[in-house]
Amino acid sequence: MSAVHSAITIRRWLAFAAVVGALTLGLRQGICADGEGLFLKHCAACHGKDGKAQTPVARKLGVKDLSQSKLTDAEVEKQVVEGRRDERGNQKMPSFKGRLSPEELKSLIAAVKAFRK
Repeated sequence: MSAVHSAITIRRWLAFAAVVGALTLGLRQGICADGEGLFLKHCAACHGKDGKAQTPVARKLGVKDLSQSKLTDAEVEKQVVEGRRDERGNQKMPSFKGRLSPEELKSLIAAVKAFRK
């Protein structure tokens, strides 16, 4: 095999690896930015798959029905990032600060707002 042929083969493999890497990253970002999937993973246990807070945990903690929410995007973001505490300071909703990328947070806010009537 000549040096020119080897160089061409190496360049082809590098180009192939770059394409596969870009596709994988794009797929991963699409999955991460899926607000509905994030909601199901992180929020549905309390808020319910439909956002109506009809779960045993929701009843116990007094979780709000998201279909009735009138919060702004900024207010939803604040609650997701900071979490929620009751009047005694006990954690009612976990904080997601540093656990969601800006794209994931934006996507999750859209998913939460989609429950509104």
